[in-house]
Amino acid sequence: MVHPTSGFYIKDDKEYVSVSSILGRTVELFNPNKLKGLEIWRQMEPNWREVMEGAQRRGTIVHSEVEIALFGDSKKHGLDYAQMDEIIKYNIHEYVNYLQPVIELIKKENFENGVSRPSLLIEEELFCHLGYAGTADARLHWEGEYSIWDWKSVRSYKEPNVKKKPKSIGHYKEAEIQIAAYALAHNLAVKRGELDTEITQGVICICYDWREPHVHVLNKQELKAAAQEFIERFKAYCSLENITLPREVQQ
Repeated sequence: MVHPTSGFYIKDDKEYVSVSSILGRTVELFNPNKLKGLEIWRQMEPNWREVMEGAQRRGTIVHSEVEIALFGDSKKHGLDYAQMDEIIKYNIHEYVNYLQPVIELIKKENFENGVSRPSLLIEEELFCHLGYAGTADARLHWEGEYSIWDWKSVRSYKEPNVKKKPKSIGHYKEAEIQIAAYALAHNLAVKRGELDTEITQGVICICYDWREPHVHVLNKQELKAAAQEFIERFKAYCSLENITLPREVQQ
């Protein structure tokens, strides 16, 4: 389980730092332009807190709607059902409508006779023996490769001052490192005999409510390079915090 305020996952009375905490703590050292860009955006956007909270909520709802589209209402993961006013506010139906071809392809590769294969894992926690943990959006087969998957939803074109402009994949450098961290944790578990199938690619699906999604694929070598950067940031995090992980649960 994860302790939301501490940024640590807990397993067998040990604490594992979350991938998001590692990236957040080290972004200034490794990706200062992201912080600079964020600060400029905040200065230009007077309602930036509301926009960020809305983006988080929209992403959560899109995740839930995708899960419902795949499994129906019977899925065991605690789905965060949206109220109708939220569905309308965030224009969710149009996001899901444009996602339908991707959802159908996922079903084709990951379902058999209407039943999902055991390799299809949605929002399952991943623990790495090195001392970090996280929750990947999905692990599934895509174009014949077992993939770590991340959904990203861009702001609705119906929001004030938002233009119909595709997001550059360069905007998602941190997401690439994040999914690489999850892939590394998974593949190390495979080597330790804890899991069966190696992850060989990463996928970031950028969702819009006015056009088809952009499915950005990281091949095995690109995923490996991103994982190496994550390892450097994990080391930097441990040094900055003067911490050895995993550690006993802190009281």
